[in-house]
Amino acid sequence: MTDPFSPGESRVAAINCTACGSPLPALAGHRARAMVCSYCGAVMDRHAGYGILARYRDMRRPDGPFTIGMGGEVLGVEQTIVGIVGIRATIEGAGYGWTNYQLYSPTHGYSWLTWSDGHLTHSRKTRDMPETGGTFAYKAPLNAAGRSFMMYEQYVARITYLEGELTWVPSLGDSTRVIEAIDPPYGYGVVIGANETEFEFTSYLDRVGTLAAFGVDDTFARPTTVHGTQPFLPGALHEAVSKAGTWFAPVALVLGLGFLVVGAGDTITETLVMDTDEGGSIVFPLDRPDRLAELRLRANVRNSWAWYDMELIHEDSEETVAEFDGGIEYYEGYDSEGSWTEGSQTATFRFKPPAAGAYRLTIRTGDPQSARLPVQVEVRENVMLSRYLFGLAAFFAACAMSLWLRRSRFEARRWGEDEEDDE
Repeated sequence: MTDPFSPGESRVAAINCTACGSPLPALAGHRARAMVCSYCGAVMDRHAGYGILARYRDMRRPDGPFTIGMGGEVLGVEQTIVGIVGIRATIEGAGYGWTNYQLYSPTHGYSWLTWSDGHLTHSRKTRDMPETGGTFAYKAPLNAAGRSFMMYEQYVARITYLEGELTWVPSLGDSTRVIEAIDPPYGYGVVIGANETEFEFTSYLDRVGTLAAFGVDDTFARPTTVHGTQPFLPGALHEAVSKAGTWFAPVALVLGLGFLVVGAGDTITETLVMDTDEGGSIVFPLDRPDRLAELRLRANVRNSWAWYDMELIHEDSEETVAEFDGGIEYYEGYDSEGSWTEGSQTATFRFKPPAAGAYRLTIRTGDPQSARLPVQVEVRENVMLSRYLFGLAAFFAACAMSLWLRRSRFEARRWGEDEEDDE
């Protein structure tokens, strides 16, 4: 006899439809109330000799990866798909559809496997009633089944398709009011029907593993939404990068602040060059060729600019070590918003001397306006730059924040808040 729980296989037991005579698999236990013919849509009463209660022709089977008779493991329990129910609902003005698969286990009874936009969840009845204080407000807390849930959504679910063996006698078009709360990867539902209210506990399932357990190849489209019970799973690499950023960002920031304090260097000379039209020059020693040196020009420009060409020459070899050119411009004024300034009265140039010794800096300008302005030249050596460490700190901070930002985006998609922002 065929193993009733082998992936993709079904039991051999069957009956003939009392309406059309088609053979139908009989897979469920004695608590199943109805059998719905896959061929003619006849609804039969299993407890009354399979008498015909209703007949629904030309029902369109909803999309989904499973068929009646498939067997597989769900949350450690071997299950068989014995029935299919199509559901439609309107939530916040938008229409949604999903497929519920009635599961049966000889040891664990009946439950549901739900396929919704490529997501898979498992739901079972629970006797744990909710503690809400009588309110079901959006995002309000809801305690049930030993967990703290958050109210997610409410809607009216309507049956659009029926097939196989089911635990109640359904009618096409039957509707129930559903209240859902979430605590990913779990959910809790209150299902309010015409005659009774039921409570359900839901678990989000690994899609790849579940499909494989039922012998189904995962060739279906990927989900386009975040499911209410879907957990946020960033991946080991992203978690490692974020953790590294959390550790190294403050280290780089502290080092950057330290370099900012002690890395200004040692002042070698401060000289005021009066004439830059014909060319002025200063001579100074540099003893640390392994460290950066810095030239800083300062001119009292105001609502104007000045341009300078400079040449750095090694005194002993008379070789040109470096050439610099740059400008200083500074503007200020008043407008309707108050005073404003733009630019700077200083310019900075950095270089690494090739060897220790004396150096001569010549500075000139061909602009008469610039030539009339004295320019102060300050030379420092043993300079350490902190900006790279601040940049590194910003990079590590971005790594640390990336996981939080990704999680926030994920949660915004779950609750539909990003759609409101886009609008």
